[in-house]
Amino acid sequence: MKGLSLIFVASFLFLTASCNDSAGKAEPLIFEDDNMQIVFLSNESDNRHEAAYYDAIIELKKEFPAEINNMVVFTAANAKKYYSTYDIDNSPAILVIQQDKVMAKINGSVPKDQIVGSVSKILSYDLIN
Repeated sequence: MKGLSLIFVASFLFLTASCNDSAGKAEPLIFEDDNMQIVFLSNESDNRHEAAYYDAIIELKKEFPAEINNMVVFTAANAKKYYSTYDIDNSPAILVIQQDKVMAKINGSVPKDQIVGSVSKILSYDLIN
């Protein structure tokens, strides 16, 4: 009887461990407060495309220091699980999220001015309202 229980438990664990989400989407990022949250999905192996993002983050920090200090950064290994969730082709990418809604999304090879413009437009609008 003890052996049958062990086989049952082992079979159950094997079956449940093999279950996975067929869509391949990670759970959306959820933050505690209603403030806008900046999320940076990094790709440290391709620094050529990330330079514009780093320059944009430095420039944005001058105008929005609190928002940049609270920015969440995911390395390439952790960022990939969010690609399909947020419809991102590749890193680097910046998302501005508020209450599980994407307010701004920039990804791939983009000039610094476009990144700064898109993110500051959304963050400025939030500060006004």
